[in-house]
Order: sequence, then C-alpha cells, then structure tokens
Amino acid sequence: MIILGSMTASMAYALLIVDITLTVAAQLLLRTGAARLSGQGVSFSIILEPLKNMFLLGGMVLYGVSFFLYILVLSRLQLNMLYPVATGSALVLITILSYIFFRETLTVLQVTGIVAILLGIVLVLLPR
Repeated sequence: MIILGSMTASMAYALLIVDITLTVAAQLLLRTGAARLSGQGVSFSIILEPLKNMFLLGGMVLYGVSFFLYILVLSRLQLNMLYPVATGSALVLITILSYIFFRETLTVLQVTGIVAILLGIVLVLLPR
C-alpha cells in the first residue's frame, strides 16, 4: 500500500509512467472493441455492449484505474508539468502503436507533430 505522505518524486514519476501505460492500453483495447461494432447502427444498446465485448470492458476498467492513479500522481506533481507530459506521451504512443497494431496511416505531417510533441515534453521537463 502506498502512503501518500511518504511518496517521493521518483515514485510519483514511476506512477506517472504506469498511468500513461494504462491509458494507452485502454485506448488500444477500446479501438479493438470498437472495430467489432462496425456496421451496427447507433442505439442505446451501446450501453450494454461492454458486457458482451471484453475489449470494451477491459478498456473501461483500465481507464478507471488510470483515472485514480492520475489523481494520486496529481497530488504530488505540478499540473502544469503533469498534464502536458501525460497527454503528450499518451498521444505519441497511441499514434505509433495504432500504426503498428492496426495498420493505421501515419503521414509525414503526423510524424513531424510527434517530434514537436516530444520536444515540448522535453522542454516542460527541463529544470527551472
């Protein structure tokens, strides 16, 4: 059990990496589950779909865990550093992994954007 009062900065950063990993995994599971819905019309039955589609359920569970983990990390790190790093890292990883696993297109412009995001993350993390 993690005691908040004794959480070090390095532990908070380690938990941030876990949070980002869970968020990315959740997106990949949701994408896989959503692909199974193609061809279905829009209806309220979508609410029950996670009970039939383990990929959607898994994605929802991972998002739930990552949400509470993010809150824990947020209690120890500055928002103006945490949010750009978490969202930027997740965006880069999801884009690359979507290209690898789902064979989604990746344009030169998107690669340029990924490089810009990575540069932004580095700048946000530089000591003040």
